Parts: sequence; C-alpha cells; structure tokens
Amino acid sequence: MKTVTVMKTIPFKKLAGWQSEGKIYLDESFQSNARWMTIDQQLYMSSVMEGQAVTPIVLGDIRAILENLRVAFGEDDEDYLFFKNLSDQGYEYVTIDGNNRARTISSYTLGEFPLTQKQYQICYQGTDIFKCAKDTKYYETLTVDIKTYLDTVPMNILVVTQSTRKGLAELFASVNKGISLNHQEKRNAIMCAFSERVRGLVSKNKKEFRMLFTDNQINRRFADEMVVKTAFICSHGATVPIETISNATLDNAYNDKSPELRALSSHVESIIDQILKKMVGKYGKGGLKAGDKFLSTFIDLVMLMKYMKDQSVVIDDYKGFYNWFAETQAERCSSDEVLYKGSDGTNLRTYAGLLRSSSKTFLNLRYGRLVESLGNIPDGIVTWRDKDRLFDPKKRYAFWKRQKGICPLTLTSDPDAAYIEPRFIFNGTMTHIDHRIPWSKGGGTGDDNGQLVFASANLAKSDSIKPQEVGSL
Repeated sequence: MKTVTVMKTIPFKKLAGWQSEGKIYLDESFQSNARWMTIDQQLYMSSVMEGQAVTPIVLGDIRAILENLRVAFGEDDEDYLFFKNLSDQGYEYVTIDGNNRARTISSYTLGEFPLTQKQYQICYQGTDIFKCAKDTKYYETLTVDIKTYLDTVPMNILVVTQSTRKGLAELFASVNKGISLNHQEKRNAIMCAFSERVRGLVSKNKKEFRMLFTDNQINRRFADEMVVKTAFICSHGATVPIETISNATLDNAYNDKSPELRALSSHVESIIDQILKKMVGKYGKGGLKAGDKFLSTFIDLVMLMKYMKDQSVVIDDYKGFYNWFAETQAERCSSDEVLYKGSDGTNLRTYAGLLRSSSKTFLNLRYGRLVESLGNIPDGIVTWRDKDRLFDPKKRYAFWKRQKGICPLTLTSDPDAAYIEPRFIFNGTMTHIDHRIPWSKGGGTGDDNGQLVFASANLAKSDSIKPQEVGSL
C-alpha cells in the first residue's frame, strides 16, 4: 500500500490539547529510549517562541488509516486490527516522528518546566521583544498577550492518511535519513507486539542495564538488541541447532506472531531477570568480562541458561554460579586449543576466536563447550530437578567423556550417527544412562557397568547384552 501524506498547520495550543487530552498515541517505536532533558525542552520551546520550529511533526491519522486498510485488506488484516485497537482506546493520532517535541509542547502547557529566562524575538502586535523573567517563565504566568501569541504559533504537521505499519516504519527511516540510525533503532520503528514487549522488558530492568551500558548506548537501543538476541537464541537454539545471529534474522522477529515473541514469556523474561537481577545487579558486571568479549560472553551465558531451563536445571547459589561461569569462561577464552579449522586449513580458531562471530557454526561450537562444562560444576550450585529422568548428571558427563562422546549401542549399527553431541548429554529425552549388562541378567549398578547411550538405541536394546563398547570401562 502506498503511503499518502498531507501537510497541515495547527495552532500550538491545539496540538498541546491533543497531547494532554490523550488523543495522540506516542508510540515508543519512533523515539529514543530517554525523553528529552529539561535543557532540550527549553531549547525547543525557544525555537517555537521565535518561529524557528519549522520541522514538521509527523502524525498518522488513525481513522483515515483504518478506513483505507479496511477497504484494501478487510477487517481481519493484522495492520487493521492494530490500529483498530488504538482507535478503541480513544486515540486519534499516532506519532511517527516528533515524540519528544509533542511531549515538550504538552509538558510546557502543563507547567512541568519553565522557559529559559532571556529575550525572545516574537514580533507580535507591536511587541518585538518578550523579556522572559523569573515571574513570567511558566505557561500559566505568561502575560495574556504573550500567552495568546504562543497559543497561536502555527506548528507544521505532516499527516499520514494511508499506510501500513511497515510503510510507517519506512517513512520514519526516510524522515531520519540524515541521522545515522543503527540496525536496532531501525527495527524498533516496526510497530508490533514484539517491539512493545522488548521495550517493556528493557524498561523493567533499566537500572541493571545501566550497569552494562552507558546512557548513550541505552538511548541507541543496545539493551533492546541484547533482549532481541536473547529471544532469538531462546526460539532458535538449545533444542535445535542454533542459527546464525544476523541483522536479517533479528529483523524477522518483529511481528505479532514471531517465535521470538512466544519465547519472551516462556524463557526470555526469566533468563534476563536471573542474569540482571540475581547476578549482575548483586555482584557486578565483572563476570561478563571474561576474554574481553562482553557481548559475546553475555550470549554464551544466555545459551547455557536456556539449555539449563529446558533440562530442568535450577540455580541454587547464584553467586557461586556466576563465579563458576566467569572462571570457566576465562579458561575457555585463554585456551590455545584449536576448535575450528577452515576447509583449506586456514582460519584456525580457539574459543576466543569463536567469540568474534555469531555464525551458526561458531555458535554451536561454543554451545557444545558450554553444555559440556556443566559436567564439572561444583556441588551445591545447581540442582537437576527431574531426578528420575536425568539420574546423576555428573555420571552422564563422566560416561560421555570416557566413551569419547560415542554411543556404544549405535556404533555397531550406524557408526556415522554414533556421536552424542554435548547438548544431548543432560537431555533425558535424547540420552539414557544404560546398564551395559542388564540388571535382569545380573548386571550391577556401579560405574563400570554404566554407559551413556541414545534413548532410541536403549529402548531398542531392551534387556539384551551388546558387547561392543568404546573406551575402557
């Protein structure tokens, strides 16, 4: 659908009224994370007073957009339903560009901040200069003539009468073409349920995010992108191979029915809360600095905690867990072991080298090492809740190491499929601890008679004895 706009001018007081009366929906998709400070508001009001606030505020006319969407796509269209919801709440307009300006206009008329005390060039009804003093700097204390002047200052408004949500996002990007927007700021301009939930989660944890990012980085949506990446991992990782994290894949999360949106409730909110509230907030951000790769280390911690949540592994001692993760991550990052070699024998990468990329291959190599590390976690830090299904997790890992990662039961029938990936070590639906010699045939329960096998192979084995083994038992 083509985007259609109409340029209008409306008086300052009318625009302020729309805002204060709740007729304008200030969609945070189209604004920086933090509102203007008082000095920014005062600078803008100075430009209004002196006729220099000529850049139009861009508003979407909800009623007009709704009607055009209804005619074009029908009342079941997702964009129609989105704007219908806004209309039902009493909104008549939605801001596309100019949220801070619209807020400033309303805030000044409500007496929330004063004008800067100085001389203003107004040239109104014989008055060239308005000398703003201590007793005339708030809206309610302006003289009648000056208040009348301000109320009638024409404000430029670009009204969108026809568009889709995608069209509005593209319009926002076009209006801000002279401003260098990063990828997260651009995708944040997509109005949808996912973007609203992401902003809410960042707002809820703003105190802790400020321990990780500067104010400027918060305003440039660094924290939002971290939440989006967490949602991507939680919807495309752990139970299936992790996919490449790219700008294109993160963009795809921004709709009303994305798997990332579902992951926010099932995993992300819990994981973000644990990392920020129970670790970073209490014990500082130092645990995320291993290997001098803060963002990648955060991703590693998310991958590990996603796996733990899926396998019913709960943290009993957050301080102990945070220290353990920091120590083991530092060891991984300082290791000289080559974990990846390109097809031509070049591009050798240690764990630290893997952290420099978010490709599918590198993420899964990191993921395997992280899951494997659970086998050596000290006692008392975590608990495996599902005891019947998972048995003793330390034995699972010990058997896997002893078997060099090979399922003895599968090796004879399908050698190419015998390798047990690290992500399956603690997954009770994928692997079992098996009695090499069945209990029914006199086999004991000691470590020398245990082995980690694929669940499917174990069920097929029943109570028979498979003599083929890997490693020394």
